[in-house]
Amino acid sequence: MLSILIPIYNFDVRKFVKELHLQCKKANVEFEIILVDDASKNKFQELNKVLKKLKFVNYIQLKENIGRSKIRNLLAEKAKYEYLLFADCDTFPSDENFIIRYLENCKNNKVICGGITYYNKKPASQKEYLRWFYGKNREARKANERNLYPNKSFMTGNYLINKVIQDEIKFNEKISQYGHEDTLFGIELKRKNIIVKHIDNPIIHLGLETCSEFIEKTKKSIENLLFLTENFTYSELYEDIKLLKVYRKTANFSFLFKIYFKIFKKITEKKLCSNSPSLKLFDLYKLAYLHTIKNK
Repeated sequence: MLSILIPIYNFDVRKFVKELHLQCKKANVEFEIILVDDASKNKFQELNKVLKKLKFVNYIQLKENIGRSKIRNLLAEKAKYEYLLFADCDTFPSDENFIIRYLENCKNNKVICGGITYYNKKPASQKEYLRWFYGKNREARKANERNLYPNKSFMTGNYLINKVIQDEIKFNEKISQYGHEDTLFGIELKRKNIIVKHIDNPIIHLGLETCSEFIEKTKKSIENLLFLTENFTYSELYEDIKLLKVYRKTANFSFLFKIYFKIFKKITEKKLCSNSPSLKLFDLYKLAYLHTIKNK
């Protein structure tokens, strides 16, 4: 009945997989757990390959990295059950009813998102503070808030979907860089009149990047967003993504944002990596970066 699909990249998933395995057995559900490692470092391959010994687990090791979209499509292709549960590798269920809660909701809904959460206690390392602070204030939202804009709020890190729908839509494999594959998937669902149902069944995000890593990842996401607007016909992007909306409104002042980014880039990054980051400042930084790369 349930295929749990986890793409792995440079993370120890042993505890996560064993917890999901235990919850499935307690729920008395027919299940499989498929793990595909996207060419992680050797130390993670060595740690995770022991999961091969676990019953109902299929561990696959790729020799070359194929990216976020292709690996999710590969996982779906290998799944044999009616419902697919996708989860990011650097996460963990927030309670022991994670699987049961999805099973209780899957019969009446084609696509369900459980949401994401973060530990209340701030990370021990100051370097991880921005990622945690951003996640707590921008990503960890209750289901009633996400259901106001259901498809816009779709996230790939924790969702359950009917296999027929996943096989029909798939992730766009032309998108090889990081960022917004979930945005496009949500749009494709909406185009087929499939509305995402959000429930409060969050998964805890464990893999916190350092401040500098998170900033660079954010910039790559913006670069990919620009690539999407210039190479695909997704007018919905300008409706769903606030950054693009604001960019359009400020297009006539692009030179000012370019000047700001050139002069204040390092000062802004230093502030963002402090113990009191401003998310509004981060929004300005992202907007200025988009203006800077847009006309290159």
